[in-house]
Order: sequence, then C-alpha cells, then structure tokens
Amino acid sequence: MKQNKPSITDQNLDRLTAFLKRELEHPHFSSDIPTGAHLFHGADNNAELTQSNLKLASKVMLGMTLGYIDESPMMMIYELGSGEQKLITLSTDAERDKAHSFIETFQETTQKEMVVKIHEMAAR
Repeated sequence: MKQNKPSITDQNLDRLTAFLKRELEHPHFSSDIPTGAHLFHGADNNAELTQSNLKLASKVMLGMTLGYIDESPMMMIYELGSGEQKLITLSTDAERDKAHSFIETFQETTQKEMVVKIHEMAAR
C-alpha cells in the first residue's frame, strides 16, 4: 500500500503550527523576527521542503523587486538534525541590490533590442 506523503503546503503548515506553539510556550525567536516578515521553513532532514521554500523565497524577492509584493524581511526557520532551530535572514540589502540591478540591466537590454528592431523595420 502506497503511503501518501504530505504536500509541501501541509508540511509548512505543520511546521508553522509547531513553531508558533513552541514560541508561545517558550519564546526564543519572537523578538528576532521583524513585524511583517515572510517566514520560510527548512530542515537538514528535508531537502525537498527546504528547496521548495527557497524557490518560493526567490519568487517573493522578485515580486518585491518588481513592486507587486510589499517590501518585507524574509526569514528562514531552519531545523538542524539535532532538533535545534536557527533563524536565518534570507533578504539583505545586498540581495535586494542584486535583484534591482538585474531588473535594471534587463530593462536596459530589452529597450536597446527594441530600438534595434524599430531601426530595422524603418530601414525596410
């Protein structure tokens, strides 16, 4: 009989529930998480969850860069094999600057390509 593996969403909800319960009972990270932060989960023993959440985090970063997601800190609650948790800042000024630079370069390149196309069309 095939066992159904919980979806990434279910895994995230389970980990968030457990995290919130622990924080209510024994606050550890609460004061280190900025208000409005995006929280992602990762674990040494769950590469699929970690990679899925890092992929989601990069999409959120892109959304913030493009302006359709409000700017907000991004944090990962990462569980080590020992059960210990670490809080990792995923979004720093360097990452934001890199994303903005990438978008600006893309815009400039696209604009130049469009100008070339217009000149080619006009020359016909």
